[in-house]
Amino acid sequence: MSTAAPRLIAAATLSCVITAVTCNPLQAAETDFLERFRGIWSGSGKVQREGASQPRQVTCSVTGQPLENRIRAQGTCRAALIFSRVIGVDLAYDPRSGTYRGTYTGSRIGPARLIGTRSGDAVNLRIEWPRPVNGDTQAAMVIRNDGQGTLRITVADNLTPGGPTQQTSEIVLARR
Repeated sequence: MSTAAPRLIAAATLSCVITAVTCNPLQAAETDFLERFRGIWSGSGKVQREGASQPRQVTCSVTGQPLENRIRAQGTCRAALIFSRVIGVDLAYDPRSGTYRGTYTGSRIGPARLIGTRSGDAVNLRIEWPRPVNGDTQAAMVIRNDGQGTLRITVADNLTPGGPTQQTSEIVLARR
């Protein structure tokens, strides 16, 4: 074997290691997905604040700011002159476990913890409220971004302790 051969093997091995670390196709796909959230979004939907209340029509505006392995979105939702609420989500993606973890702000009982995974265009999250809502401390949130300028956020919960789970909020936003 020539003296150049070990150098070529070492260079090829180093190249493979660098490519695996920096060009991981799964990581690139997640980065592309997070980039979908960049910009200013506005839209409307319905929010049911508690089990006994009627859903209220809301209009919302949110600014999304993706960072490395993270998405932050902050904004406001309004229901006519009835209420206005600052809302936000801060989710970090862990490439080793494939999970998203973070917080949701906007509930009148305080920030909630979020944990979940992505499946296609949707991040499916479990909400852990700081205090019981509708008789328990958990609900489900789905954040769906189709990559075509539509962002849909839904929340499902049981409205009575032990009752069936049903959609309590749905907000559809479009990129401006």
